[in-house]
Amino acid sequence: ELGLPRQDPDCVHFGHCGGCRWQDLAYADQLCLKQDMVQQAFGRRDLEPETWLPILPSPDTFYYRNKMEFSFGTDRDGSLQLGLHVRERYNRVFDLKACLLQLEASNQIVDSFRKHAIGFGLPVYDLKSHEGLLRFLVVRDAKETGQIMVNLVVSEYPREDVDDFLAAILEEVGDLMTTCMVTRHAGKAQVAIGDAEFLVKGEGRITEVCGGLEFEISSRSFFQTNTHAAAGLYRRIIDLLGDLQDADVLDLYAGTGGVSLHLARVARSVVGIEQVAEAVVDARRNAERNGIDNCTFLVGRTEAVLKELCTEEGVRFDVVVADPPRAGIHRKALAGIVALGAPTLIYISCNAETMADDLLVLEASGYDLRLAQPVEMFPHTPHCEILTWMSRSSRWSGACVEV
Repeated sequence: ELGLPRQDPDCVHFGHCGGCRWQDLAYADQLCLKQDMVQQAFGRRDLEPETWLPILPSPDTFYYRNKMEFSFGTDRDGSLQLGLHVRERYNRVFDLKACLLQLEASNQIVDSFRKHAIGFGLPVYDLKSHEGLLRFLVVRDAKETGQIMVNLVVSEYPREDVDDFLAAILEEVGDLMTTCMVTRHAGKAQVAIGDAEFLVKGEGRITEVCGGLEFEISSRSFFQTNTHAAAGLYRRIIDLLGDLQDADVLDLYAGTGGVSLHLARVARSVVGIEQVAEAVVDARRNAERNGIDNCTFLVGRTEAVLKELCTEEGVRFDVVVADPPRAGIHRKALAGIVALGAPTLIYISCNAETMADDLLVLEASGYDLRLAQPVEMFPHTPHCEILTWMSRSSRWSGACVEV
């Protein structure tokens, strides 16, 4: 990013906040940088797709996030804060005036929680002493339906003072919330997931529409952060794969069924594999909600399910799709993918480095890298998704070759 012209960022927190580090770059320059970063990651490993497609821009550059996680903290005087993390400081929070990545209603909700937390004198959870109460506030909003889910994460609940606190908030901004819950997280890990959930308002779920499909989202559901860009990604996958009406598809790391359900509308059958049981419950519910009956979801670790599939007689897939976590595909799962020998592989990743390492193994094991395209999902940050397409070649033997 050195040498590129700078512009005035729109956000008042730019530079102090740990997010949106590229907001002072023109969006066209951000896209060029991301394309270049992905191509360099591939180039360092002598990976050369037959075709590089230009980066697919995000339809929205602001207000694109459907989920934001805000943290409670204290300033040097011990006064309560609620906002985002200071850049490079995991243990420091600043008071958020307004974030330009989520709906304006989200800013109003954050303001209300901060004001009433101070008013009720509720203590903030301390990372060192592990004492205190307030930990996180998670706001999810559905871009197409306008529904909003709010999740307050605390160290202890039920508590009468928390109920009074929430009653005051609901009176002030309750109309903005479709559903609201409290998550009790008594453990030490600094994550917004807990051991019990308590419903305060609504049904604990919101509905999002992505690519013409309805998705029911619960507090633990994984859903692509940028709804409109995700719809574009799913369209690209379907365009790349072409006619699938006689094709059987295996979707690895299926989450709540985003890719699986889009493919199921055009394929003969889809099997989705996901290790988080709650996500599979959501995925099955989403299939039912959209009247999709040619899509099956299995709970299990990808490498374990692949090993089973490889030993079953007559199991074959025309297409394997993988969208793993940032760490990439487990080595045993890579071996399982190669052993299955599907003619076509689609690999999606948000980490160019781990993806490139995995692609090297797949290429050495008999797959040709036909196409690669960065997909912009996170404007104003250095991150992007990458979509790749591989075809089985005559070099394939079923053995996974380490490189």
